[in-house]
Amino acid sequence: MSLYHEPNNDLQALLCLKLHLSDPSGRLSSWNNSIQFCSWLGVTCSKRHPSRVVALNLGSLDLNGQIPPCISNLTFLTRIHMPNNQLSGQIPAELGQLRKLQYLNLRSNNIGGIIPNTLASCFNLQIIDMSSLTYLGLRVNSLGGEIPNDIGYTLPRISTLIMQGNQLRGGIPTSLANSTNLQVIDLRQNAFSGLIPSFGTLPDLIELNLGKNRLEAGDWSFLSSLTNCSQLQKLYLDGNILDGALPSSIEGLSKSLEVLLLNANKISGSIPSGIKNLRNLKLFHMEQNLLSGNLPHSLGELPNLFVLSLSQNRLCGSIPPSFEDNNLSGSIPQALGNCKNLEMLNLSCNNFNGSIPKQLFTLSTLSEGLDLSHNQLSGQIPQEIGGLINLSLLNISSNKLIGQIPSSIGECVHLESLHMERNLLDGRIPESFITLRGIIEIDLSQNNLSGKIPEFFDSFTSIMCLNLSFNDLEGPVPTSGIFQNAREVFIQVFKLDQLGAPKSFIAECEVLRNTRHRNLVKVITACSTFNPTGRLVGPRGSIGYIAPEYGYGRKISREGDIYSYGIIILELLTGKRPTDEMFNVSLSLHKFILDPNIIPNLEDNDMSNSLEHENHATVRMMSNIMRIAKLGLSCSVETPKDSPTMQDVYAEVIAIKEDLCN
Repeated sequence: MSLYHEPNNDLQALLCLKLHLSDPSGRLSSWNNSIQFCSWLGVTCSKRHPSRVVALNLGSLDLNGQIPPCISNLTFLTRIHMPNNQLSGQIPAELGQLRKLQYLNLRSNNIGGIIPNTLASCFNLQIIDMSSLTYLGLRVNSLGGEIPNDIGYTLPRISTLIMQGNQLRGGIPTSLANSTNLQVIDLRQNAFSGLIPSFGTLPDLIELNLGKNRLEAGDWSFLSSLTNCSQLQKLYLDGNILDGALPSSIEGLSKSLEVLLLNANKISGSIPSGIKNLRNLKLFHMEQNLLSGNLPHSLGELPNLFVLSLSQNRLCGSIPPSFEDNNLSGSIPQALGNCKNLEMLNLSCNNFNGSIPKQLFTLSTLSEGLDLSHNQLSGQIPQEIGGLINLSLLNISSNKLIGQIPSSIGECVHLESLHMERNLLDGRIPESFITLRGIIEIDLSQNNLSGKIPEFFDSFTSIMCLNLSFNDLEGPVPTSGIFQNAREVFIQVFKLDQLGAPKSFIAECEVLRNTRHRNLVKVITACSTFNPTGRLVGPRGSIGYIAPEYGYGRKISREGDIYSYGIIILELLTGKRPTDEMFNVSLSLHKFILDPNIIPNLEDNDMSNSLEHENHATVRMMSNIMRIAKLGLSCSVETPKDSPTMQDVYAEVIAIKEDLCN
């Protein structure tokens, strides 16, 4: 028996709605005469009028079908929430009869057609939104046609308008400027065209997203009007056909602006220097435009900027000095290759990533230097590097570059300084280096280079520093040129278990023993004798300097070399050789220096406090002496696994040197 004693328009409307919807999951099984319809799933009735439906909450029920016109018979409806289903067809024009409707969310369905003009009759409708479950949504559908021209007058209370990701066309209605409660306008990714209207009458506007349409700037008066929107935080105008130069009025935009996207347009001219007034700007995209001229120094005065993208423009000149304290990221702009008069480019000490754009290597005007060091660059060094035929300084150190050093670098015949250290480069040192006759310094250390040390290095007459350390080089060490005169050489050849390697190692010992330089201490080596199978016959070398583990039959190793280096440091500090007669089984040079009567406790706070009364130079000198002592002690521990790595030792020595020289 039916629970209803008289016909009810809302009941009939609900049954009509169910008839037009497909419910494969059976979620609407409760919609039957066994219970009163106000208890049906997703149906909410009025407390004042118990038999009148005020809300439909049917989101994410996997419903198919179309919304029928009979839904308009639910004349008390204030809320329709049906997102995340498979609904198709069009929005029924009859929805305009729901004069109490305040909320409509049809987001993420397959609804097409046009937005009916009759929606303008829903005077209480406050939100048209496609992205949030709490708003009326039409996003991610296939809506076409135009937005009603009078939408701003017929919906004066609307606060959020989001129609992103449809097929809407025509102009953006100027009447939106009458909806003074608007906070968010998101019409992104449609087919809107024509001029961008002025929105200066919207004091509460927080976000304006008109990206990826076919909109035009005209005289840019719309941008001037936005200076009245003091709450504006996000402005997306990317992917349109805006042209002409950016007006100076851009500097008058809201001080709260954090995101400004103008990329992928046809904007020309230069970037106004007044951009510095946007103090809270975090993301600034202007790539893929027609910008020219120099970068304004004021760009470096944006304290919160962390993404600046200017690639694919016609900018030229040098990076402003004001950028030095920034932390630029992203890829290096390919458009820098269009700066045909560039003589010096320094992008060092930032967070640039990705590969080095080959366009940089077409700049034959680069003569003073190219410095990309201390970034996060990856990939291989482009073969086009040979195009830098006038370059004198190249520094790509401290990145994550891989692969082999291009042979084309030999075409950079004017190179005087080459730094490629601290990367992941492998392969051999190119024979084409032989053409770099004017080179003064080469640093290829801390890579994975292999093969022999090229003999032509000893014929370079200008070279003052050659650093090949921390690689996997092997074979004989050249014995003339820089390898025997008063210049800096850093080499290591450690593949001693290969046939012929002992002869190479002994030759290297002789070369390094005869090397003199003000920055090199006398080299005392610990050489071992191997038979051709690589088996250790017996250690030989300077007693006291060779690592203790060699006495147990271990092969020559980097750890042993570190031990010897530590002993040399301690010898320099104390003036005593490790073979001094005062040392015996119970006392070694290592234990001797730990005596607080010799060198005060390295962790003694009283010593640190006493140094505070000395002058700065003395304090720094004593501090570095303590660091040297710590390094010597850590290197000369008897257990190899407890000693620092060669890289750590090198880094500490360089740090101490730099501190003393500054």
